[in-house]
Amino acid sequence: MKSLKFLSIAGALSVSPGAVFAADAVLAPEPEPVEYVRVCDAYGAGFFYIPGTETCLQISGYVWYQIGAASDGETPNYNGFEPDGWNKGVRARVNFDARSETEWGTLRSYIRLQADWSGTGSYSGLGANDGPVGIHQAWLSLGGFRAGYSESAWSDTVVGEVGTFGSHSDNAMSFGDQRRAIMQYNFERNGFFGVLSLEDDNYAGAGALDNNEGFMPDVVAVLGYAGGWGGVWGRIGYDESFDGSLYQVSPGVYTVNSGGFGASLGLQVNVPNMEGSSFRLIGYYADGDHTYGTLHGPAADAFGGNGNSEWSILASYGHQFTETFGASVGYQYFSDFYEGGRDVKTGLNGQSAELSLVWVPVTNFEVRSEVQYDKIETLDGTVSGYLRFTRFF
Repeated sequence: MKSLKFLSIAGALSVSPGAVFAADAVLAPEPEPVEYVRVCDAYGAGFFYIPGTETCLQISGYVWYQIGAASDGETPNYNGFEPDGWNKGVRARVNFDARSETEWGTLRSYIRLQADWSGTGSYSGLGANDGPVGIHQAWLSLGGFRAGYSESAWSDTVVGEVGTFGSHSDNAMSFGDQRRAIMQYNFERNGFFGVLSLEDDNYAGAGALDNNEGFMPDVVAVLGYAGGWGGVWGRIGYDESFDGSLYQVSPGVYTVNSGGFGASLGLQVNVPNMEGSSFRLIGYYADGDHTYGTLHGPAADAFGGNGNSEWSILASYGHQFTETFGASVGYQYFSDFYEGGRDVKTGLNGQSAELSLVWVPVTNFEVRSEVQYDKIETLDGTVSGYLRFTRFF
């Protein structure tokens, strides 16, 4: 028996090292420590640190559904609705906003994806298909420098939010809304703000109206002041590719480029002790039907081109009755519309009026209704409007 025990012990001790290691290999490894998402409160609500980095990311957006209608008048309606039925629309938007701090200021990138669908076919005219997703905005910034594809400084700026867009409504009436490839510098200090923006005029190389247009960008400059009482601002835009007529005089031959100017002055006065309530007054001038003007949709449909008038004045008042209900009214007058793409005046004036009602019954859910009246001189006026439901996140 002693001999058998000795042989058994010797046999166990003689197992090869490889066999031992093979047995160890099937053991489950220790789990790696998990880095949970950390909240980043440096840039406001909704930001979190991308795991393993010091970059803060916010994902936001909305989904809305609306149903609209329009009267059958001679003046094209602002909303672009067909007059003989319900006009349904769906929009989905997602924003990605990434930021981090450097010795040169905040480093930021912003991407906005958007898809629209009309209910019977996509807005892009592809037929009865799902709404295609497009890049609505994509830009980067470092400190005051910003470059990419975004709203033109003529209609919107990152700084000086008081001086952006037009009226209080979501449509905002006719304020020259447009998106362009941009390269700009923004500053904001002690209430003063300003922008110098170089903007793409869609011409490349020497094959446009003259040999300079492939290199010379359009230019927009903005200067203003914002305070607790409201703000005041001015902007000027130069459309380098506008030649005053923009028509072909013979095959391959165009008129000589002379450029075009637009200018705007605005004022906002906040109502004391009524947070969210304010009055806005904005004036516009354009010396032709180029990029920097009101870009009035009904006039563009009626005369072609961009829909500019020589002068325009916009007045709007928004009142926040309660934390969940607000309303606004607006009026805009257009003096002497231009022929499409030219600096020749039609001699016709126009006007628009709007009413906007906004109800927020619960957080991040909005019910909005807007109605607009549009009229061009010598043409019958039209009324258009919609009811919209929006879920923000």
